[in-house]
Amino acid sequence: MNDDWSAPTRASNDALRAQIDSMLDTFNAEKSALLGAQSQAAALASVWSEDGLVRASGTIVGVSEVHIAADAFKRATPESLGRSVTEAITELSRRTSQIQQEALAPFSASMPDLTELIPGAPSMKDLIAGLTPPPPPTPEPVAETPESLVDDSDDDEGDYFRNRSYLQ
Repeated sequence: MNDDWSAPTRASNDALRAQIDSMLDTFNAEKSALLGAQSQAAALASVWSEDGLVRASGTIVGVSEVHIAADAFKRATPESLGRSVTEAITELSRRTSQIQQEALAPFSASMPDLTELIPGAPSMKDLIAGLTPPPPPTPEPVAETPESLVDDSDDDEGDYFRNRSYLQ
């Protein structure tokens, strides 16, 4: 039997197999790099409010800790402390989103999409875009409570706790 026709076919199959193996190796390397970038993006971040009263810590998943300075109740009113908490958590959300975008940016720019290589395959660019949430909206400033609505009848009680008179 004559094997003259099988030599070109075998060479074509070997070349195609080598090309597919190379593509799989590249895909696996990029997948590992993407998982590494994703874990980098999930690193713990901490931010302080502008007044230094509140520190918020967390990852892209969410807030893991809110720390309020020991003298916060002496230096702030409940309303301003509430704004400081909101400010710190909002800034933490922006910061973790920025970290995630920076970690994933090389992949969205340089990686060929699977749909370009294999018709009907899922889009890796859509997957990466789905991993990055939009930044939170900036909260609108809250107007101060009008003096006429503030109940000053418990002011002595507030001084009592602010001055730590209850410890004597």
